[in-house]
Amino acid sequence: MTAPGASHPVSKITARIAASALALALAACQTQAPRPGAQLPVDSGASANRSAAVQLLHSAETLPAPERDRQRLQAAAILYELGDKETAKEAVVNIAPEQLDDPLYAQYARVYGGLLAAEDEFFRALDLVAAPRLDQVWTQLPQATALPLRDLRADLWGLLGDLDSAIAERRQIAALARSDEAIADNNDGFWQLLTQLPSSELQLRADESSDPQMRGWYQLALLGRDTQTDISSQLTALSRWRQQWPGHSASSHPPQALRLLEQLASQRADRIALLLPLSGPLGSAGRAIRDGFMAAHYTALTAGAPTPQIEIFDTGTEQPFEEIYQAAVDAGAQAIVGPLDKRKVANLLATEKLPVPTLALNYGDEGRLTDDLVQFGLAIEDEARQVAQHAYRQGHRQAMILAAEASWGQRGAEAFQEEWQRLGGTVSISRNYRNGSNFSQLVSDALLIPDSKAREAALRRRLAAPLEFTPRRRGDVDMIFLTAQPQQARQINPMLTFFYAGDLPVYATSQVFDGNINPQRDRDINGIRFTALPWLFERDNQTKRSIEKQASPAPAFARLYALGADAFRLYPRIPMLRQFPGQRVHGLTGALSLTADGRIVREQMWARIDKGAPVPVTTVVEPVLPQAGGVELTGNSETF
Repeated sequence: MTAPGASHPVSKITARIAASALALALAACQTQAPRPGAQLPVDSGASANRSAAVQLLHSAETLPAPERDRQRLQAAAILYELGDKETAKEAVVNIAPEQLDDPLYAQYARVYGGLLAAEDEFFRALDLVAAPRLDQVWTQLPQATALPLRDLRADLWGLLGDLDSAIAERRQIAALARSDEAIADNNDGFWQLLTQLPSSELQLRADESSDPQMRGWYQLALLGRDTQTDISSQLTALSRWRQQWPGHSASSHPPQALRLLEQLASQRADRIALLLPLSGPLGSAGRAIRDGFMAAHYTALTAGAPTPQIEIFDTGTEQPFEEIYQAAVDAGAQAIVGPLDKRKVANLLATEKLPVPTLALNYGDEGRLTDDLVQFGLAIEDEARQVAQHAYRQGHRQAMILAAEASWGQRGAEAFQEEWQRLGGTVSISRNYRNGSNFSQLVSDALLIPDSKAREAALRRRLAAPLEFTPRRRGDVDMIFLTAQPQQARQINPMLTFFYAGDLPVYATSQVFDGNINPQRDRDINGIRFTALPWLFERDNQTKRSIEKQASPAPAFARLYALGADAFRLYPRIPMLRQFPGQRVHGLTGALSLTADGRIVREQMWARIDKGAPVPVTTVVEPVLPQAGGVELTGNSETF
């Protein structure tokens, strides 16, 4: 479930779609009436009202085609702008698009596509706005039609994970945009897309691109994806970039995230207290986070950036946490990072007012609406909700859950199910397992293979004749959500193929890959799509290199080092996230945003195991396949 006060990522996109698709649709849809009295004059501004739109719909029925559909389209646009989406859809579904000329179809696609996107029907919306018939008519369309339609296409491709198509569409928009507002809006869209790519991919594209504008964009996005420098270093790098690219669109209209850097630099704390367990049961985790934090600190220091003074306090001792916290404040800390222990985070939540801004490195059971505490951690719940949103956007609706009985696996399964059902999906079956489980039986039973075989046996007895028999899995599942460690996934994934479910896409959280690339060992998890920490693909990141050289962290601890490094980069940027909730900080643990109740939400990259190795996913995945069900018998055969 989305945390209270959080802005759901889909709602942000659909609100943007509604604004871009319909603000201009009203004016674009208005045409001269074919005869006096056939069309009511309707102002597309404040004077537009529902009764006028309804009158347009009624009078449209007296008109011949295509004037009838033109007027329906105008009414639908007005109704949608007024928030009456149900009536707007009733109007637009009666339009026969095959009878519209191409310019009218473009208007229809923009309005109906916005309606469908608002209902999370993203694939249907994309089918409309990416119809082949539009390919040859762009030059014939007025800017008021082409610009918002292309903007809708870019948003949909980006939302569905086809970053390459979305980037290509943003390039087309850049050639059309003329107003400062349109250029700035498109540049923000470029920024959101490009900063989702790993730094290594951005560098490769910057080196190979023959388009100067895109080469400049890739280099600028590298600046934004830099997970190792502080704000001052980013400002210096941005200044150098502007000197190199004085005529670039992003130089005159920089993305909003970059415009905020100067403001953040003036608000930075100079003394930081790091409160972590360096001894006791959580000592190994605390030391990993500390080393990640300090590695980021020393990387910034080596680069010549102004860095804060850091004092470290051990919270793993018997000393009461309240005393340790107060000692940090008394020592002059202007900001505090920590604690890690969930119970100590609860203590902070119970405190009415904290004396200095605090970034806790775990989550309590509730948020906090005041601006003195932010909670940041590696919650599997974030990943599970991201899987649910992504799979739903890909067109899936019926899920099977296979979850580890460990507490992390159960939390992931619960978060996925809550988000999945909130979106409108159904869970056909959910099964838990432990390390010693019989995975063959687990998968077979979950897919109802024994039922299929039982029906075959009953039919064989009734017919008393030889039959050729192929079992069929259950037909009420179109995707699988898996919470599993690598060794578990390597046993479960082959069983899915063996029991006739090889066509079902398997989505997992980052725990499915242990961070060590071993194609021979991991070929058994080929095809699994999972949320990946950017750490996995940031091979040239200096902070990561320093950590690996000095600590050689085991895969289980690599994410903790990444958490520490991100905490160093995150704390000075929290004011930006509070002021502009749509902004994100790109780190080694994911794209980080802040909810209204002070929780950091992570959105990770998408990756897929291909030939036993992880690869980032930047293009759209395969379409949803039709599902099989029942039992198929050949010879003397039936299907049921």
